[in-house]
Amino acid sequence: MLSILALAALTYAHPGQLVETEWVAAHAADSRIRVVDMRRSGYAEGHVPGAVYLAPDAIRDGKNPPTFLPSTASFEQLMAELGISNDTRVVAYDERGGIYAARLWWILNYFGHSNVALMNGGWIKWTAEQRTEEKVEPPRHRTSFVAHAQPQWVATASDVVAAINQPSRRIIDARTQAEIDGKDLRNIRRGGFVPSSVPVYWEDLLDPERKTFKPADELRKIFVSRGILPTEEVIAYCQVGMRASVDLFALHLIGYTRLRNYYGAWEEWGNRDDLPLGTKR
Repeated sequence: MLSILALAALTYAHPGQLVETEWVAAHAADSRIRVVDMRRSGYAEGHVPGAVYLAPDAIRDGKNPPTFLPSTASFEQLMAELGISNDTRVVAYDERGGIYAARLWWILNYFGHSNVALMNGGWIKWTAEQRTEEKVEPPRHRTSFVAHAQPQWVATASDVVAAINQPSRRIIDARTQAEIDGKDLRNIRRGGFVPSSVPVYWEDLLDPERKTFKPADELRKIFVSRGILPTEEVIAYCQVGMRASVDLFALHLIGYTRLRNYYGAWEEWGNRDDLPLGTKR
């Protein structure tokens, strides 16, 4: 018989924030559910019935340092136009395992709305199961959304600098090895990494074919093996906060609580000469 600790290691700490396609198919039409399609393209050709569309780039303001968050007023308006109120359960999906949807999960938590989940496997799993698709956009009933900012969810460049080489804090780099090595600049002026950061590539957290999240015990092994412990504050970054959000979502799934997204990300860090740069581990 498994001990309580062993059983806990096999289960997600927050299973309600990762829902299966079967659940979405059964509940997408519920009045208090809003399914959000965050794919780059393809919405008009077919989407989950009842899903509304939100462009991935609509929830980051690259001209608003130091947080790079949209203003509270603009985010409230965006959610209200999607029919999302403070009482709505939001379920987001995309076609890449959560790279876009997880950023909506994170920013909703930042603005005080924790009742948000990802559809496990997203559009990849939905279509593989040959589930019903819809081409028409559902009617939107504008509602009211009131944001309650939770600053502990976001990190600025100064927060990252303060976390470098600190024993109680971990900085996670969710980018590719080529980006970390400075070989893939992606229009960023400087290549490299934040000193003392630990690489945890976001796709390593997913089943490579189904794009579903790995079981809880596998996720824990990935993070703990790299010295990232539940007692530590974790700051994750990538280029514009999307891949970092997948890392943060996985950490949240397995019970990590002190999670921050450096939303300026490498787009800011790599273009500022005043910030420290790691180029060789």
